[in-house]
Amino acid sequence: MNRPALELPGDDVGAVIENPFDGVLCWLIAPGAAAAWDMNALPSIQVWGATAYIEVPSVDSRRGPGVRWRVPPRDRHLTDPAPLFAALKITASAALGPRQGAIQ
Repeated sequence: MNRPALELPGDDVGAVIENPFDGVLCWLIAPGAAAAWDMNALPSIQVWGATAYIEVPSVDSRRGPGVRWRVPPRDRHLTDPAPLFAALKITASAALGPRQGAIQ
């Protein structure tokens, strides 16, 4: 499910942290930007708030063991939340099927 979610937002994707041990990807978005998201459409996706602890890799950490940048920081660090939500909905639906009760 990760690859399409990384590609669909296109130029609107900012830095993305990858933890290869548990397969978690962390997109960086502005605090509160996901408050209106319909989480029924995003099974197995979690939105962490401002008090969450996220391990941030060093700037040059892109390979090897441990937490690393899947999409390294560059001009834009934050991902635009609207295209990210759309990409996550598409990839979740493709991987798991449509969600009952989700806003289409």
